[in-house]
Amino acid sequence: MTFADHHPTPDAREAGAPVHVLAGKPPLLPVMVATGDGAWMTDVEGRRYLDLTGDPALTFGHRHPALLAVATEQLGRLTARSAVVADDRTDGFADALAAVLGAEAVLPAASGPDALRAAVEIALGAGERGNVVVAAGSHPEFAASGAATVPFGDIDALVAALDGTVGAVVLEPVQAAAGVIAAPAGYLAAARRACADRGVILILDETRSGLGRLGDTVALGGEGEAPDLRVIGPALGGGIIPVAAVVGSRALLGEATAPVPVSPLASAIAHRVVEMLEAGELQNRARALAEHLAARIEVLVGAGAVGVRTAGVWAGVDVDPEVVTAAEVARRLVARGLLVDVVGDATVVLAPPLVVRATELDWAIEQLRVVLAA
Repeated sequence: MTFADHHPTPDAREAGAPVHVLAGKPPLLPVMVATGDGAWMTDVEGRRYLDLTGDPALTFGHRHPALLAVATEQLGRLTARSAVVADDRTDGFADALAAVLGAEAVLPAASGPDALRAAVEIALGAGERGNVVVAAGSHPEFAASGAATVPFGDIDALVAALDGTVGAVVLEPVQAAAGVIAAPAGYLAAARRACADRGVILILDETRSGLGRLGDTVALGGEGEAPDLRVIGPALGGGIIPVAAVVGSRALLGEATAPVPVSPLASAIAHRVVEMLEAGELQNRARALAEHLAARIEVLVGAGAVGVRTAGVWAGVDVDPEVVTAAEVARRLVARGLLVDVVGDATVVLAPPLVVRATELDWAIEQLRVVLAA
């Protein structure tokens, strides 16, 4: 069965083709995948694609053997539990994560959104201030709920917004939804100091940028610069199961509980992910890949791209939507065996898993160059 069988066009529906019952919009790319291995996926008709779509759960690629091994072992022991009991996996995961990040406490959560909501509730509950500040280009769900919005990277604007009603600031080190926009040098550290001086809780949302993608385990980890609360995941689940965490001080997290308990299966996998990060090899690999990507992708500027940006192993390629939209570029790349994501009409996003090879990045950039030049 092909993608078209599951997502028939309006003409096909009128001709009497079966109508798929899955709710929601069809995916951006006309591909129905069946298997994955490392940085590659194969569709139902046997075609292979290099997957640079950047799902943060797949930071370590599809079916990483070390993570499959621990998942298989845990499936034979215990997979779920009620919140009224503990299990023999979650404490070990929390201890290991706290040690790697130099944190006092860890609150595991069932997903990245769950963890972020929990972090904001904890921050606002820590004082008598009920307002939140976010940066433009991130967290539209909070902005829609009344959070104040300031320009990303403008420390003066952030400081001006920190009046006596603000209890929490939520920032991303790299804004994914804005097209891979990295925080200016010094901005996050300055934000940390401004929040500390005013008794405001700084929450760093690293659900997309953390756990190796930028070349370090996390951002802003220096002495006296760590955020009050850090949200990480879903890479903790290794592309197998959703899991995330809020990390911070015992004063903030000591009595906190997650809305949904993390399963022993998720904790076992996440513990193995932390062990992989503790070794440092993935971060070293990411730094080398980031340098390679930054050097090679510049060839696209003036050859169909109007601009490029990189942040670690992550790139935004801007096109002129008057000439070709980002979605059109992404769909044309499918025929060349490359899967990418887009932001809006003008930005193609490349977010490889950290297991990708430098030669595969070179091949992907060449496919993009050919499509942009067409």
